[in-house]
Amino acid sequence: MLRIMHKKLLVVLAIIIIWFSLPHTVLAQVTPQAPGRVIIYMIDKLTLEDLDPAITPNLWQMQKEGGLGLLNTLSAGEKTSKNVACTLSAGKLAVGSTNANLNYKCGEIINNEKAGDIFFRNTGIKPAEENIIVSSIAVINKNNQKRNLGQPGLLGDELHKLGLKTVLIGNADFFDYKSRIGALILMDSRGIIDNGSVGNDMVNLSTSFLPTSDYNRILEAFKEYASYQVILVEFGDLVRLESVSQFYSPEKFIQERKIRLREIDTCIGNLQQQVIANDTVYVISPTPSQDALQRGELLTPIIMSQPEGEGFLTSYSTRRLGVVSSLSFKNSVLHNFNPAQTDTIHYQPATGVYDTLVQLNQRLMFEYSNQAFIVTFSIALLVLILILAMITRIKKSLPIISTDILLLFATAIPLSLLLIANFDVFDRWYYLLLLLTINISICLICLFSSRLFKVSPLIMVFILTIITISLDLILNLGMLSQSLLSYRITSGSRYYGLGNEYMGVLIGSAIAFTTLILHQNFSRFNLLITALLFMFIILLIADPMIGINVGGSITASLGLSYTYMRYQKQNIKFYQVLCMILLTILLVSIMAVIDLNRPLEYQSHLGHSINLLLSGGISEIVNIISRKVQMQFSIINYSVWGWILLLLTVIASYFVFRPSRLLIRVREQLPIIYCGLQGIIIAAIIAIIFNDSGITAAAVLSLYFVTICTKYLPS
Repeated sequence: MLRIMHKKLLVVLAIIIIWFSLPHTVLAQVTPQAPGRVIIYMIDKLTLEDLDPAITPNLWQMQKEGGLGLLNTLSAGEKTSKNVACTLSAGKLAVGSTNANLNYKCGEIINNEKAGDIFFRNTGIKPAEENIIVSSIAVINKNNQKRNLGQPGLLGDELHKLGLKTVLIGNADFFDYKSRIGALILMDSRGIIDNGSVGNDMVNLSTSFLPTSDYNRILEAFKEYASYQVILVEFGDLVRLESVSQFYSPEKFIQERKIRLREIDTCIGNLQQQVIANDTVYVISPTPSQDALQRGELLTPIIMSQPEGEGFLTSYSTRRLGVVSSLSFKNSVLHNFNPAQTDTIHYQPATGVYDTLVQLNQRLMFEYSNQAFIVTFSIALLVLILILAMITRIKKSLPIISTDILLLFATAIPLSLLLIANFDVFDRWYYLLLLLTINISICLICLFSSRLFKVSPLIMVFILTIITISLDLILNLGMLSQSLLSYRITSGSRYYGLGNEYMGVLIGSAIAFTTLILHQNFSRFNLLITALLFMFIILLIADPMIGINVGGSITASLGLSYTYMRYQKQNIKFYQVLCMILLTILLVSIMAVIDLNRPLEYQSHLGHSINLLLSGGISEIVNIISRKVQMQFSIINYSVWGWILLLLTVIASYFVFRPSRLLIRVREQLPIIYCGLQGIIIAAIIAIIFNDSGITAAAVLSLYFVTICTKYLPS
């Protein structure tokens, strides 16, 4: 037996090495530009639809001559300007503080005292008279340290290490209310920006009851600080306007907004005349407008000047065309001054960029607004169908429709939610109608093909599901990343690869498919097919450029290995469990080595986590485990159904591994079916343990458990 296990181990190792040796497509490197200034135009509340050749011709021209993308404005808290600005400066998820907007030039007077003196008293740091200080830096640092988040101000620290100077111009003040959010982006970790103009002289109070930026003063300040290497211009007029939006009618508000957009755009056009060839210009918006938020439009436009012309901006961390993570902004800015620092924002030349992003934005808005409803509807429908299938199985004299048809309809739902991603349907009810149409079509295809191949229609839906998911991963067809059952871009937890939902579908389909095949015809050939299929799925999930799911690879490796050994009617012994664990560790280690040997910008979250471990040591291990446990409990606590599902998993585990007389009889009469049920339960338990949102994978796996039980267990 040991000799056989050793041979299997060598075969597995050889296949793994060959698989990972295959070339993978990677993003092309961006040619570094000559050193110049970095100029950042921060227009908070700007949306993609604000880029209009009639209203904002200069911004429109900038995106036509440079890179355009959608910025996923992530933070460790609510999507407020303060939190997002701190995240931009940290390069990691971070938060601000309640008063993070109250930032001043050192000479400004606050309650008859200079801001710089107050800052010195609170921090022990003596700023220069020309500095701009972040008054609540101590609170900001404490807020992030308590939660093991990123360090706001790292961008400023790195710029200062390079001997570079930072400048902030403009504000979003509203009379006595001070708002200088831009300071949070440029500050160093001490809360200091080198220079700038952020005072009352940057605001024109004479135009109307609503203050506006003094654009002439902005132009003067820009010329005054032209020798500084990093300049951020904060345009606060859209923020001011939104703060009083309740006083306007919808029509008047739109009119006023267009006026301010034209003024901002005109000012940017004038500023651009002072930009030289080797300067790099960014246009960013930390948060969307109120109307955009109500529509579910959470991503904001980001523009970056590029000498190559029109194109998409994409983060290496997102690998999604046109989608940029807020976590990538810091290193992209630093790259302009230090070529050794990889630019984390990738530029890809293209045409029709704006129209493509409008369509992408529309899809993301639809997903955000409708995912919960559609997934809830699908789950409710699935549960209803399974209950009907159980009833028809028990009450054989009453069925209106056969149990197999009902089970086929239920198990086709995950595949339907995947295939529908190929259609641009943005109406909730049309979407549901199309979903049902696709599901019925899949059922019909499976019914006809099952007669042709003389197998159960369930076998056909399982193999179709496996093939579709595999092709999508290998060919990057985009269905997994766009399915409403899959991960959502706006959450920022995953942008590519295989999410836990469809990881559960893939593993569950594989176990269910092989269980039915081996139950129908147990043979050496079918066992070989099972081994090859399981090995293929493990590698598919584990590959750092395809499935990219570490927890999923552990789940697949242990769950499928256990299932395969049970198919061979083996009583699992200690040394076999040890072999499975060692093989899984070896698999993850190979993934890690390959990932770490890639350039940093190509690495998955596994490589980044290992780099954190190498730099942070044991404390970072504790932080990672803590975050994963918190994520797991937050998902379980999201609703009472999380705890119910967890309880049902525990109960099912007990009865499967400590069977009653009925299940003992099933084990004796239907050994393969019983082994398949055990395999699904083991996979569900491992998924819960090793995945951030493992409860979702376990929920999906329960579909296949119930399907097999309903079809084969005695009524």
